[in-house]
Amino acid sequence: MHKVVSTESNVIWVKVSDKLTKEDYAALIGSWEKMIAMHGKVRLGFDMENFHGWEPVAAWQDLRFSLTHNDKIERVAMVGEKKWEEWVTKLGSLLIHAQVRYFDSAQLSAAQRWLRE
Repeated sequence: MHKVVSTESNVIWVKVSDKLTKEDYAALIGSWEKMIAMHGKVRLGFDMENFHGWEPVAAWQDLRFSLTHNDKIERVAMVGEKKWEEWVTKLGSLLIHAQVRYFDSAQLSAAQRWLRE
């Protein structure tokens, strides 16, 4: 499940919980593409609370979007509460040219500042 929490300039914050589905990801990609059309580049923030990952099709959509829009993503902030979320963030940082950082859930405001810098 996802919920777009805020958009500010070229920054989009999304709160994700449970498991992201193919439908969730289709909606997210649509909002990211609109932001890219408006600003040229986008910065993405994910606040993961009680997050359980992606359905396989959603994970594939995520990877495909990241690779095809690689030059349009400037920064990605992942805010989580589990060690595996930190590892997924590190793995993801190897696949795209954007700056990618993991923040512990207590560092949400620091992650928000970092995306706006």
